[in-house]
Amino acid sequence: MSTSKSDAERLMGKSSGPLWAKEIASLGTDRVGFFSQLQGMKVVDSEGTMIGKIHDMSLKPGESLLEISRVIFTTNILGEKVIVPIANVCSIDFDVKLDLPRDELPPGKISEKELLVTETLLDKQIVDIDGLKVVRVNDVLLAPLKGALCVVGVDVGFKGILRRLGLSLWPRPLLDRLPNRIIPWWYIDPLDPGLRRIHLKIPRKGLSDLHPADIADIIEELNNKDRVRVLQSLGPETAAETMEEVEPEVQANMVNQMNSDQIAYLLKDMNPDNAADLLSMMPKEKVSEILGLIGPEEAQEIKSLMGYSDRTAGSLMTTDFVWVWSDCKVSDVFARLRRAGDDIDMIYYIYVLNEKEQILGVLSLRDLLLADPETKVNDVMKKEVINVLPTATIDEVASLLSKYDFLSVPVVDPDGKMLGIVTFDDALEAVIPDELRNRLPWNYHKIRRVRAGAV
Repeated sequence: MSTSKSDAERLMGKSSGPLWAKEIASLGTDRVGFFSQLQGMKVVDSEGTMIGKIHDMSLKPGESLLEISRVIFTTNILGEKVIVPIANVCSIDFDVKLDLPRDELPPGKISEKELLVTETLLDKQIVDIDGLKVVRVNDVLLAPLKGALCVVGVDVGFKGILRRLGLSLWPRPLLDRLPNRIIPWWYIDPLDPGLRRIHLKIPRKGLSDLHPADIADIIEELNNKDRVRVLQSLGPETAAETMEEVEPEVQANMVNQMNSDQIAYLLKDMNPDNAADLLSMMPKEKVSEILGLIGPEEAQEIKSLMGYSDRTAGSLMTTDFVWVWSDCKVSDVFARLRRAGDDIDMIYYIYVLNEKEQILGVLSLRDLLLADPETKVNDVMKKEVINVLPTATIDEVASLLSKYDFLSVPVVDPDGKMLGIVTFDDALEAVIPDELRNRLPWNYHKIRRVRAGAV
């Protein structure tokens, strides 16, 4: 396959061109072209007779890239599709030339391991992690390498659409202003090992290195099956944190695509309140099955949270908080914080409890930092602790948080036993009306998530 020198230079650029162009050039080729340029190209047999036009191409896994294995063309008369091995193609220039006459072409067949460009790559979604958004493959970049015609990149830009529509002959000055948005193939990582679905772009860092809030934003743009595929490609903790950040309506759609074992595996690393919210979206029979697959203590904790009425402090609280005994030292509290740090996402306050788990006082991180390490907690804690019952409404909780500038408020039972806490971001999310939420900036959820995670 070849392109004119001017076309190749325009696409690949000079030495100061884009990184993807330099990386493709480093493979030892500057002869590149697009699949859309080949589609519809005339096919000529060894006798010089035009026998059809290119319709599609099949792919097979190569040493490091996908390779074109066969060309599929439609005949001139009946529009019949003919499959020819790439080995029978002697050149691709202004037409596709075969090394045999039409009558001697062997019958071709696509094997199970081969894939069609039009079905596997074109119009498929991939995740552009650099831009944190989902984009669509508009064209496929091909280049001859080591005796094979290989896929070296995908075009996700507007130029790819123009080529597909046959509008690539627009005035050159106008086309040159449009950027070439090419993603090199070695940045593509299939979510499906069988290569039946190609969706995920992986740059220098992996998807799991992103903040869960960013992964959640990406997942929300995908279809349900691909959402689950992305989730399953993550580590257990990252997957759980990501699921917690996904919008509830998307969560509901995702769990419908997952079996009980998959959901139970996810719940083990989720915060209990978020796990309870997730299970509340499912039928009772499935909930019972899932709870039976996790530890009895965790299951009981989640069940108790699910028992509270909707839009109450009990339904909004989390049971993940840091507490200490009243007779311990400040130095002991720091040791407790270090142990709890991996299990609790956000530490606002340290609560002081007695042997009946009743709340006696509270410490802020500032109180701890300013206190002598040998001082007893009982001597530095604030003993007047404002709290709410699990039956308190969300509006009442939000009012308290706002009035006293609290980052969280403890939830206690009628006997003063501490049950959990309601954090300010959860309360804020719950009281914002749907109408107002829909008018918030597009990145509101991302900003809220990142800020909360940084506290």
